[in-house]
Parts: sequence; C-alpha cells; structure tokens
Amino acid sequence: MLPASRRIRLADLQALIGDDVELADEQEVASLFEDCAVGAVPPVGRCYGLDVIVDDSIERQPEVYLEGGDHTTLVHLSQAQFARLMADARHAHFTASA
Repeated sequence: MLPASRRIRLADLQALIGDDVELADEQEVASLFEDCAVGAVPPVGRCYGLDVIVDDSIERQPEVYLEGGDHTTLVHLSQAQFARLMADARHAHFTASA
C-alpha cells in the first residue's frame, strides 16, 4: 500500500520480498477482487487472503483515504485508525516521490 502521490520502486520491493516482483495486469487484479470495480481495489488484503506491505510514507499522513471497492465510495481514517487497521501488515520503505 502506498499513497497515490508516490510510485513503487520495484527493485526495493523485490529486495524486501526476496523474489521477482512485477505489477499485476488488470485481468489478474480483477480475478482476485471480483467484488470490486476495476481500478478501485481497497488496500485491505487480509480480507482477500493476501499479505500487505505498507510504505512508511503513509505513516506521515495525518489522515488516510481509501477507495471502498468502487469509484464512488471513499473511506476516511485518522492515522490512529489506519495504524490499527494495518497493525499486522509489514511496513517498509519501497516508494519514491512521483
């Protein structure tokens, strides 16, 4: 999970995971998140049996907004609420400014 204002550094993410990493295409994402609109996947991977890695830059945000599975629902969380939601997720630095 990363802020929309950042971009993934795949080499850093690969080093964290220890395996080849590439972005999934739309069809792969759609097959995993069948109940979500294309391009509006919420970052709560645990609900889908997926591990989540949260970029450290999100922890500097006082508030976090997440897409709610479609392009009209926005979920607003305080930093404390977000921290509780992502407490079990791995946290690391794997992004750069866009």
